[in-house]
Amino acid sequence: MTWFTYVAVAVAVLAYADGYSVGAPESACKDMIPRHPVPPQKTAAPYKITTSTKVVRAGTPMEVTISGNKPTDTMRGILLQARKGDDIVGTFTLDPNDSFAQLLNCGAPGNAITHKKHDGKLDKQTATFTWTPSEDLDGEIKFRATIAYNGAVFWVGVESAPVSITH
Repeated sequence: MTWFTYVAVAVAVLAYADGYSVGAPESACKDMIPRHPVPPQKTAAPYKITTSTKVVRAGTPMEVTISGNKPTDTMRGILLQARKGDDIVGTFTLDPNDSFAQLLNCGAPGNAITHKKHDGKLDKQTATFTWTPSEDLDGEIKFRATIAYNGAVFWVGVESAPVSITH
């Protein structure tokens, strides 16, 4: 390939990946795979998902935090859901003025969070969100995320430890 071809391909990849800089599309809800023209990373993600509690009563809000392992492990984009098996459960709440995240409808309003279009200097190393299990939910859930360092470097299926929902 010529130098021009490399540059043209790089520009096309970045332009395509930037197309979802406004957040994950609803088409990514089920498999959580962003529609970037590159595959996900195969290495362990340099991020973790932690929760404010390991047991929560149905209908009671709790916090979930995504954080990079090092200060340089920032997030350009995310898709975060709570899953009971393959089902997306519960509801997130956000400050409407949140500069990084927005609610996404993955079958029900607010049952997922994705990123907003933002300047790179607003990438986050840590982001905390409030999630509430529905009144009729019980059993065990896990939070699952796709986390993008940038448009070409992202991890799919980052999971929290289990959280038990009680009545």
